Amino acid sequence: MTFTTASPVVRQALALLWLALGGFAGAQMPAAPAPDAAAKVLRAEVANPVNAAQEAARGGQKEEAETKLREAAAVPNLSMFEQAVIERGRAGVSLSARDWPQAIRSLEVVVNSNQFSGADQLQMNELLAKLTYQEKDYLRAVTWLRRYAQEGGSDAAVRDLLPQALYLANEFKAAAEELEAHIAAEEAAGRATPEATLRLLISCYLQAKDDAGYARALERLAQGYPKPEYWSELLTRVTKQPGFSERLWIDVYRLRFAANLMRSGDEYVELAQLALQAGYPAEALAVIDRGLSLSLLGNGKDAAAHTALRERASKAAEKDSADLGRAEASAKTAREGDALVNVGYAYASSGQAAKGVGLMEQGVTKGNLKRADEARLHLGQALWQAGRKDDAAKAFTAVQGGDGSAALARVWSAFVRSPAGKV
Repeated sequence: MTFTTASPVVRQALALLWLALGGFAGAQMPAAPAPDAAAKVLRAEVANPVNAAQEAARGGQKEEAETKLREAAAVPNLSMFEQAVIERGRAGVSLSARDWPQAIRSLEVVVNSNQFSGADQLQMNELLAKLTYQEKDYLRAVTWLRRYAQEGGSDAAVRDLLPQALYLANEFKAAAEELEAHIAAEEAAGRATPEATLRLLISCYLQAKDDAGYARALERLAQGYPKPEYWSELLTRVTKQPGFSERLWIDVYRLRFAANLMRSGDEYVELAQLALQAGYPAEALAVIDRGLSLSLLGNGKDAAAHTALRERASKAAEKDSADLGRAEASAKTAREGDALVNVGYAYASSGQAAKGVGLMEQGVTKGNLKRADEARLHLGQALWQAGRKDDAAKAFTAVQGGDGSAALARVWSAFVRSPAGKV
């Protein structure tokens, strides 16, 4: 980015430097921080040409300003403070002339001389951070941004430049660490992390080839800003993991259905058929009816097939409803907990989530489960349907399977805790 004379950074720099340079006709600078007061004396033969340089620069007379600075620099036996004042004047002249590299060099000399008060030092440090960043000297900007923070700089807009500078300097791991610390502080203060910050964190992990960090950050992004593309990306990553079980596809489609991600009639048909195969016709019927309401089913060349599928689901749901009581009684006498989990999920998917959850919890407690992680995954879904988000998240956390179920449960957990997961 190239600065113009209207640039806020340049205006701030000039205002600060002219303020600091003003009043040098006096013999001594006020509020000098160093213990040696004599070292802060500014002789008139130095102050006068520096003031003249200031006026010339304001009038656009760069050569005259530089001549006056050379005059000041030629005074014999300059103290460190006087040298710093002259260099500070040179920085102001360079900024007026839009000579950014020279302005940066001069400011660095002044700041490193430690001849000005802490507040002045901090302001010049801030200017150096901004100027080097805008000049795309990102590693140099990182140095000044870190120093700004270490010396107590509190401007959030300036501090936020540090991870950006690290990222642009290809220091992706360090940028991620800075962002994580910033996000943790924001969360501790009860403030939401901006979407742009989370997107930058995701990009850091992606560039650093940190898959685990990328997945965590993407979950936080989807949870805080539940856009369809974020949930879709999370689910795609889960299904592409090595060893992902085919049995879990129904739970992938269930989350897509819950998050309103399904955009085609084929997806609704697929989930309905999977639900019928799994023994949950009421769920299949609900899926088909939503597809019909959205005009994704019931039209075109497959309209007759959709009608037939609904009739099949409706008849099966009617029969299942009549049989659920007997199935429940039988499940309670079984040695394994699987039957209770299955019957409970059938109740939950037919609109009786509270009753279903109770039976599923009994099944999980009974144990001897063939697929314990799958049972907990389904329990979490039923708890969410019952409006018990926190308990659902705990159930999902308990899923530890290496077949993709744990990864899928993490996405389900992020979903139920997000605004999109409101039942």
